[in-house]
Amino acid sequence: MICCSEKVVNTTFGCITRERKALLKFRESFRNPFPTLSSWNDDTKDCCTWQGIECDKFTGHVTSLDLGYESLLHSDNSLQGKMIDPSLSELKHLSYLDLSGINFQLSPIPAFLGLMTQLQHLNLSRTSLSGVVPHDLGNLSSLSVLDLGVVRNLVDSIDYPLEVDDLMWVSRLSLLEHLNMSYVDLSPTKDLLKVLNMLPSLSMLSMSSSGLDNTNLPHACINSSLSNVQHLDLSWNYFDGEFPCFLHNMTSLRYLDLSFNNYSFVGLNLPMLRNLVQINLGYNFLNYNVDWISGFLTNKCHLKSLDLSFNQFYGEISKLFQNLSGCWRHNLETLDLSENKFYGHLPEEFGELKKLMYLGISNNVINGSIPSSLGNLSALRTMDLFDNQLSGPIPSWLGNLRELRALLLGGDNSQLSGRIPLSLGQLSNLELLYLSSTTLDGTLCEAHFAKLSKLRGLGLYSLKFRVGFDWVPPFQLKYLLMQSCDIEGHFPQWLRSQEKLARLYLVNCSISGALPNWFHYMKLTNLGLSQNHIQGPIPNNIGRMLPRLRILDLEENYITGPIPDSLCELKSLIALDLSKNQLSGNLLDCWGNFQQLEVLRLSSNEISGFIPNSIGGAYSLQMLHLNNNSLTGKLPSTLRNCTRLLILDIGENIFSGNLPKWIGEYLIDLKVLRLRENEFYGPIPSEFCKPLNLQILDLASNNLTERIPHCIRFWGVIGTLVLKRSWRHVYFEFVDERICKWFVRNCM
Repeated sequence: MICCSEKVVNTTFGCITRERKALLKFRESFRNPFPTLSSWNDDTKDCCTWQGIECDKFTGHVTSLDLGYESLLHSDNSLQGKMIDPSLSELKHLSYLDLSGINFQLSPIPAFLGLMTQLQHLNLSRTSLSGVVPHDLGNLSSLSVLDLGVVRNLVDSIDYPLEVDDLMWVSRLSLLEHLNMSYVDLSPTKDLLKVLNMLPSLSMLSMSSSGLDNTNLPHACINSSLSNVQHLDLSWNYFDGEFPCFLHNMTSLRYLDLSFNNYSFVGLNLPMLRNLVQINLGYNFLNYNVDWISGFLTNKCHLKSLDLSFNQFYGEISKLFQNLSGCWRHNLETLDLSENKFYGHLPEEFGELKKLMYLGISNNVINGSIPSSLGNLSALRTMDLFDNQLSGPIPSWLGNLRELRALLLGGDNSQLSGRIPLSLGQLSNLELLYLSSTTLDGTLCEAHFAKLSKLRGLGLYSLKFRVGFDWVPPFQLKYLLMQSCDIEGHFPQWLRSQEKLARLYLVNCSISGALPNWFHYMKLTNLGLSQNHIQGPIPNNIGRMLPRLRILDLEENYITGPIPDSLCELKSLIALDLSKNQLSGNLLDCWGNFQQLEVLRLSSNEISGFIPNSIGGAYSLQMLHLNNNSLTGKLPSTLRNCTRLLILDIGENIFSGNLPKWIGEYLIDLKVLRLRENEFYGPIPSEFCKPLNLQILDLASNNLTERIPHCIRFWGVIGTLVLKRSWRHVYFEFVDERICKWFVRNCM
C-alpha cells in the first residue's frame, strides 16, 4: 500500500490541464513509475490529489512536488530516470521541489531549473546526479533551502559525483537558510568565506566530505557574518592546524561537527560557544589533558552530545568530573571518549549523568572494576567499555539496565574475571552484544539469551558456547562473529533458524565436517569460516545457495576437490579467500563476472593449469595471491587490465617465459611483486623500475640473467629486493597482516 504524502490537498477547481500534462510526461521519464506513482493516471483528472502533489486551493496551480526520500519513506521509492525531465519547467508556480533519493543515473543537474524562479525549496540530495553544478541555480533568488548533499558511503573510496567550479552564484541567494553541499567537490573554490558572508539568513550549513582544506576556507581571524548559523558540518575534509577563528562569531551555533579532519589545536574559540547542544571533534589529532575537557564543559548548559573519540586526549579520567557541579551534567545524553589515552579508575560520579544514553570509553587504559554507580543510568542505551584494563567480575546489575541496546565488554587487555552473569539474559531491548576475554570463566548457555528477542548482532571471542542440540534462539541475528570459541564440533544447529543472518564469521572455532547445505535459508553477504577443520568439497551449487555473497573466506581448512563453476554466479564478490586448503583442478574461466573483486587468495592449494585470459576482466583486483600451486604457462597479457593491483604473488609455481614488460608498464601501483621459484628466464626488464611504490620485489629461484637494471639496484637499498633463497619468507607477515586488517575493516 502506498503511503500518501501529507502534501495532497483537494482544490475547488482541480489542477491546470497544462500542468497535468507536464506531470504525466514527467512520470513517463521514469523507467519504473509504478507503484510509487500509481495515482498519477488518466483516470484521476485532478492531479492535485496525486501522490506528492500540492496545489494552490484558489488557482489550482501546482505549488509543490514532493517525491523525496522522507516523504516516500514507507513506500517502494526506487524511482529511476535517465535525467530530470524538462517537463518540470511547465510548472511555473512551483515553490517546493523535492526529488531526493531518486536515481537519475549520473545525469547532470539541468540548467532549466535556474528558470523556475518561484522555487523556495529545492532538494536534489541522494539523486545520483553528476557533473558541475550549474551557475543558473543562482537565479533562484527566493530559495530558502538548497540541498545537493549525498550520504557518505564509509566502505567505498571517495568519488565526488557533483562538483562546483565557482561558488559565487550562491551569494545571490540572499534568503538562503539551509545549504547542504555534503559530498559535493568544493575543492576548486577559493572564495568560500566571502560567499558565506553574503548569506545573512543562513542557519544550516553542511559541507561534509567536500574535499576542503585550509586554502578553501581560511582559518585566520577574518570578520564574518555567520552569527545566525546554528548547524555547521565540516566533517570528512582535510583541514588541519587550529580550529577556524570564525567560530568565535558563531554565537548561535548549536550543532558543530569537525570530525574526520587533521585538526591539532583548538584555540580559544570553542569555549565561547555556550549554546552548543551537539559537538563532534572525533578522528582528529587533538592532544590535550583531561583538564581542558573539564574546563570546556564548564558553561555548556545545553550540551547533549560530546564526541572526542579517536584523538590523543590524555589524563586521569576521574578529573573529567572535577566540575561536576556545572550545569552540563543535567542534559548530557552522549559521551564518547573512545580511542584516547585516558587512564585510572572509572569514577562513581558517572552515575550523576542521569540522562546519559551513550557511554563510549573503549580503547583507553582504564583499570579497576566497573563502578556500581553505572547501574543508576536507567536511560543508558549503549555501554562500550571494550579494550581497556578493567578487572573484577561483570556486575549482575547490568541486567537492570532495561533500556540497553548495545553492550561491549572485554578486549585483548581486559582482566575481567568470574562467570558471565545470567542477568544479561534479561536485557530485553539488547540489539548488540560483544564479549571478549581470555580471563573470563566464559561459558554461555541458553539462559544468557532468554529474553534477548531483539538481538541483531553477536560477537564472542575466546568463550565457551553450550546450548542444547534442539535450541531455538529467541532472536534473529543479522551479524554473528565467533572467534576462538569452543562450540563443540560441527556447525551449530541453532544457526538454521537464523534466516535473516547477513554476516557470519566462525573463525578458529574447531568446526569439523562438511559445509552444510542449509546456508541457503539465510541471506548471507559475508561468510568467514577460516582456521577450522572443515572437510570435503565446496558445494557445487554454492553460487545458487548464496547469491548475495560479497565476501567468502574459507582459508586454512581441509577443503578438497575443484573450485565449483557455480562460483561464477557470485558477481557481487569483493573478496574470495580459499587459500591453505587442498583444492585441485583448474582455475575458473569466468573472471570477467567479478568486476567488483578486490581480493583473490587461492595460494597454498594443488591448483594446476593455466591462468585464463579472463583474469583481466576482474579489473578491480588489488590483491592477487596464486602462490604455492602447480600453475604453468605464461602470464596472460590481459592481467595488465588489473591496474589497481597492489600485491601480485604467483611464487612457487611452474610459470615460464620472459618476465613480462607490461607488469612495470601497467601495474604501476604495485607494492609487492613476488615471482620466486618459477621457471622464468632472461633479463629483468627495466620497466620494473616504473612502479614507484614497490616495496618488495622477489624474483629468487628462477633462471634469470645476472644483470640487474641500475634503478633496481638503487631501489634495493630502500626497498626489499629478494633474489636469494635465504630471504624466502621475508614478506609474509606484511601480507597476512594486510589481509587481516582488510577483512576486519570491511566485515566488522
